[in-house]
Amino acid sequence: MNVWTEHRNAEGRTYWFNTGTKESVWEKPDDLKNPFEKALNQTKWKEYFSGGRKYFYNTETKESKWDMPAELQQLMDKIGKEASTPATPAAPNALTGPTFNPGLNALAPIGNTSPVAGSGSPNAVNGLGLPLNQSSVLPARPTLPDEPVIPHNGFQNQEEAEKAFTFLLRKAGVDANWTWDQTMRAIITDPLYKALNTLAEKKTTWQKYTENLKAKEQEEREARLAKTRPALRNMLKGNPNVFHYTTFATADKLFAQHPIWQQARVEAERRLIFDEYVEELKEREVQEARAARQRASGKLVALFKSLEVDVLTRWRTAHQMVRDAEDYKLDPELQSLPSLDILLAFEDYSRVMEREFEEQMRRKQLEKTRVERKAREGFKELLKELKDAGKITARAKWKDVYPIFADDERYNNLLGKPGSNPIELFWDVVDELDQQLDAKVAVAERALKRHNPEQDVKMEVDGEEKEKGEEQSGFVVKTDTEEEQFIQVLKANADDESQKLTEDELKLIFKALHEQAVKDEIEAKKKAERRQRHLQDDLRYALKKLPDPIEITTTYEDAVPAMETLPEYKALDD
Repeated sequence: MNVWTEHRNAEGRTYWFNTGTKESVWEKPDDLKNPFEKALNQTKWKEYFSGGRKYFYNTETKESKWDMPAELQQLMDKIGKEASTPATPAAPNALTGPTFNPGLNALAPIGNTSPVAGSGSPNAVNGLGLPLNQSSVLPARPTLPDEPVIPHNGFQNQEEAEKAFTFLLRKAGVDANWTWDQTMRAIITDPLYKALNTLAEKKTTWQKYTENLKAKEQEEREARLAKTRPALRNMLKGNPNVFHYTTFATADKLFAQHPIWQQARVEAERRLIFDEYVEELKEREVQEARAARQRASGKLVALFKSLEVDVLTRWRTAHQMVRDAEDYKLDPELQSLPSLDILLAFEDYSRVMEREFEEQMRRKQLEKTRVERKAREGFKELLKELKDAGKITARAKWKDVYPIFADDERYNNLLGKPGSNPIELFWDVVDELDQQLDAKVAVAERALKRHNPEQDVKMEVDGEEKEKGEEQSGFVVKTDTEEEQFIQVLKANADDESQKLTEDELKLIFKALHEQAVKDEIEAKKKAERRQRHLQDDLRYALKKLPDPIEITTTYEDAVPAMETLPEYKALDD
């Protein structure tokens, strides 16, 4: 009796062994195939595995697909309806079998319709313990007509070489997830490996091939998602048991038998659509909670205003006022707010009130500053009027001018205001007038210096009187100088600048020079008195150091001979 058993070689590839005929084949025998697999042989599609993942290959169009084609899906549905019970394939008798070395890659590549055969080991045994003969080798897979062959002199151009190497990658079943090392192990023994000369060219072509596969897979994935997403979302939306906190595992159990859920055959895609929907539910929940909180916060602000909560109200007092308010007790939305949200609303309200309070204080300060500025400007206008009227002049004194404006409203408005006070503003005006007067005094002094009268001066030298003519330069205003004399001398020596001086200005100049002369005379007198006191002190000190001290009973005439030789005595004038 011929019995087929399923085995795996050392590379993990599945093959079947006939215990009767000792035949080994890569393809599943017809005796073991279910109705769908038998029907698949009648189509242009073949089923293969790459990296543990199933894909379908069209032998006519050379097209490869990860998903089951539509015509195969229809074929499966048709067989399922015709058969009352699904066909049960025969179970394998053993997990291990004869050891043999396949001639080519262990995985069935895209682009071939039959698996690759290999030679069996002469000493191998099958799953039943029977030896595998040399004649029981796996059939070799024939070379397809469109498989390129490397010419003797190589390919004519780089494009043909890249096409041949790309065909090798497709034949070896390289998919988008393969690494370069994994690809090298699968293709390095194939003759087409030498289609490209350098390793860099091979790797560049491999990268381009895998990137194209990834792009194609992404396009197919997006197409599947676009097809299944609307129906799956409507199903989730119409089910009341799906919430924003529902997990994918719960949903997978809940909709396991639902036809719409089963349409998304890839679990990762189902999970993606489900996660998108749940994320929208979460966002909607957050927005609704935020809107409810904003409404409640608005009500709290209105309640704070009605309770007259201000910047000085503390949180504990405000919280108790809110809880005791009738509006709070009658509003379920306000009562549902936790104390933390009420505190946050109170802080926001307090910040707004603080800004309003600061704005009010700023406006008050601006108004206060404006009033102070107006008061200073008014007093300055008063001083200007007095200056124009001649009541405030250079060298003027506060005590002389104060009685004039003591009762003026503009003066009283400035009293008590910060900044410049009335007396400081008064001295500013006087200083300005003093500077103007000093400039005019300088003009007058330059004119007086041009006065050169001759004067006989009698000098007494060693008790004899001599007459000596001494030339004195300029005219100096002294304490006994008369105003008419000053004006006469100034006009006699006037230049262009001094001629512009008016009579009032000449009087002010004379007054200033005369006051300065009086001050100089007083200062000179004080200086002479100080010098005289110092000389007297020096003489007293010298008298204390005499060899023969002067007694209290000694008369002045008796003491003169003892002290007339002292320098301190001679320095004193009689």
